[in-house]
Amino acid sequence: MSLIADGKSLDQSEAVLGEQYASLARQVPLLYALMFLNVLFLALVTTDGGSWAASFIAPLVLTAIIAVRGAAWYARRGRATSHDDMRRYLRGTIARAGVFSFLFGGWGLYLFLSADPFHTTAIALFIFVGSISCCYCLQALPAAARLVLLFGAMPVTIGLLLSRDFYFTGMGLTFLLGAGVILRTIATTRSAVYESLHARSEMAALIEALQRSEEHYRYSVELNPQIPWISDPEGRIVEVGPRWTELTGVPAETALGWGWVDAVHPEDQPEVLAHWNEALTSDDNGVADVRYRVRHSDGGFRWCRARANPRREQSGRITSWYGTLEDIHDQVTAELGLRESEERYRLASRATNDVIWDWSHSTGRIEWGNGVEQVLGYPEAAGGTPVTWWRERIHPEDLAAVDATYDRVLANLQDSWNHEYRFRAASGEFIKLFSRGYVVRDDERKAVRSIGALLDVTAAREAEKELRWAANHDPLTGLPNRKLFGEVLEAALGAASANASCVGVIVIDIDGFKLLNDSMGHAAGDQLLRTVAIRLQANLGADATVARLGGDEFAAIVTGLRADEPIVPAATSILDGVADALIIDEGVVEVSISAGAARWPADGSDAEAVLKSADLALYAAKADGAGTICAFQPEMREAAESRKAMLREARDALNDDRIIPFYQAKIDLKTGAVVGFEALLRWHHHRRGLQPPDSIRAAFEDALLARSLTDRMIDRVLVDIERLSDKGVTFGRIAINGSLSDFRRDDFADRILTKFWEKNLSPALLELEVTESVFVDHLAANVDRALRTLVAEGVSIALDDFGTGYASLTHLQQFPVDVLKIDRSFISRLDSADSADFAIVHGVIDIAHRMKIATVAEGVESENQLSQLRELGCDIAQGYLVSRAIGAERVPDWLKKWSQQPPAWSRVTGGRAHGLRDGSGQ
Repeated sequence: MSLIADGKSLDQSEAVLGEQYASLARQVPLLYALMFLNVLFLALVTTDGGSWAASFIAPLVLTAIIAVRGAAWYARRGRATSHDDMRRYLRGTIARAGVFSFLFGGWGLYLFLSADPFHTTAIALFIFVGSISCCYCLQALPAAARLVLLFGAMPVTIGLLLSRDFYFTGMGLTFLLGAGVILRTIATTRSAVYESLHARSEMAALIEALQRSEEHYRYSVELNPQIPWISDPEGRIVEVGPRWTELTGVPAETALGWGWVDAVHPEDQPEVLAHWNEALTSDDNGVADVRYRVRHSDGGFRWCRARANPRREQSGRITSWYGTLEDIHDQVTAELGLRESEERYRLASRATNDVIWDWSHSTGRIEWGNGVEQVLGYPEAAGGTPVTWWRERIHPEDLAAVDATYDRVLANLQDSWNHEYRFRAASGEFIKLFSRGYVVRDDERKAVRSIGALLDVTAAREAEKELRWAANHDPLTGLPNRKLFGEVLEAALGAASANASCVGVIVIDIDGFKLLNDSMGHAAGDQLLRTVAIRLQANLGADATVARLGGDEFAAIVTGLRADEPIVPAATSILDGVADALIIDEGVVEVSISAGAARWPADGSDAEAVLKSADLALYAAKADGAGTICAFQPEMREAAESRKAMLREARDALNDDRIIPFYQAKIDLKTGAVVGFEALLRWHHHRRGLQPPDSIRAAFEDALLARSLTDRMIDRVLVDIERLSDKGVTFGRIAINGSLSDFRRDDFADRILTKFWEKNLSPALLELEVTESVFVDHLAANVDRALRTLVAEGVSIALDDFGTGYASLTHLQQFPVDVLKIDRSFISRLDSADSADFAIVHGVIDIAHRMKIATVAEGVESENQLSQLRELGCDIAQGYLVSRAIGAERVPDWLKKWSQQPPAWSRVTGGRAHGLRDGSGQ
């Protein structure tokens, strides 16, 4: 077929023809509206001059044509139009566009030539703009668009060019160029228009095909006996077939995500999820294939089989899983029936390996099958025995129950039985036999014969006994374990509730057990645990129970307590002598025991609660010092919650990077020069703002958190050192605190040095402060290696809080200590030369100087303290009198202010200090 669109014959599909017609149907009404406006305003512009026919008759004719044609196109909207009609309408549109444009252009040219100069320009613009606007509306029909531009705008344009007026000639050239651009644009966009129409028609065809495909898929899914499903790469269901509702009775939406698991039988869920997770996480992501039971709409469960295959991208990455769920209930039921039948056959075959017996009630003899000699040990039994022979060898305590069974059989009260009894074997020992049998009766229901089998279950019962014991006892000490302890405690609480008494729970811990285990070996630790267990058992009353809960933790249950009876005396009685020293490997080992005690129901409503209260009391006892016994107090629970909150806040602060160092200056007491700073931990709370380390003190007792806090402080200090160094600020050494937890892994020195080397900073900028407690722990060897490694790289070692712990002069000689920091508790009481603290500080300074160790006084807050320290020869001072702890950004300004206003005493060679200002301005 062909359509005259721009002077050429174009072969087009009916779909493209339809799209072209639809586009024109949308644009032509707009075209006529634009033409009406142009005609109207041209008529208005020319009403005050010119002929009556040109100003009134011509606009009316044009308006009538516009109205008729606009109404015709409007009437066609929504009407079904054949393709032949479409071609006819389009050809007519081309012709009418040419004719109407010729009339409009001619009328416009006449108005232009007859109008006064004031209106000429307006007329020309109305005609040209109206023409190009209509041309735009006819882009889908390029031939019509060109005719509109040619006959509509060209006459006026030619009139402008021939007017001999420079202004009009310029306007004509502009119109001519504009017309050329528009014609070029139409020519350029023509193919794009037809491609767009063609693409639109193809898209419609594709949509129709897709709808047919979707309908085909929907019917396939609805009629398929299997239930299709799709999941994302992580295994979450994103689509499931509608038959899911038919199978389970619940909407398909409930199966999306992981909702399908709720329909799986609870016994099958662990295996199904494990299988699905294995398919998702395996390297090859193979086919998933599993059988399980699914809840049916009738409330029961039906067996189904789920299979799935992964869909992958070209790179191999899984984009989704496609699977099916198939109802295989009938198949599985048949399989289970066959399996049960096979199991019955297997048991029957196995029974032939037992001792088969045949008892004739008329003769009173028992015939024994093969294996009787091996089981019972009597060779004569192979030829048969009287019933009396068998009864004589049954354990007297079991004979009555055996006779009662056979009395019921003979009385026609039962036809089959099984029972267990003890039987004296030929060796003289009693073995345990399991007997099962069946009676044969005559027509009168009289027992004439019994047939059955005997099984020796002695070894099995012993094994069961051992397993039950092992499941409930600690193999090292023989005491009940945590599981049995919980059961005994539950029973004790039930009995106490019945007789209105109280129950005490005491949790016991061996102080320093890990140290002994690490230093003397596990064999010594095991011996200590066994000894403590024996001593605890010896101290217990008949109504008390002791158990090993795990590690070095024991627990005791004391029953029959009165409501007003305190628990601590009972705990003291149980622990009497338990902590006595013992000899292990020819060495005396001192033992220390701490305990926490709680009572039911005062300290807990159930077994778990009262045990937890006793644990809290034990924690408080260990905090008070080794060898302490504490009874539970309600405030301990609050303390435990507070500790948990501290740990949580410390973890959150680390995760959110809210740990920051603040810096407190240290000054030389002779020159007043700043010799360095101590980095003090601070952290930001989202509501309370900046917080001191004491608000998370529990974190420093947690090995993992303490290590993480130290690492974070070092990282932040190194960043601050870099910034200060880049600014040319001289700040001396920066002191950082190290805790005992940092030395537990023998890599503390390497961690510190690696961080400095990565930042290209000298380790000599660091002073590591440690407390005296690190020297007396079993990690002293780790501490010694770490300190010597750091000193070799230029790090200064300071012993913090000297005089308050357990350090001795031996430790000062044994470990590389460069600085002694005198604890603030001594400095705060440094009032006069007659005080005891004055003597202690004097002695510490004197000893340090003799050992060539520098001294730092902490917590200097008054000029009197400063004066005393200078007289005693203390080297360095640190405290609020010098500066409070400040942020790193304030350090440069503080140093500048300190250098500009040094203390008066720094310029005096002798005598007492004359005053010191707080260089921080606080």
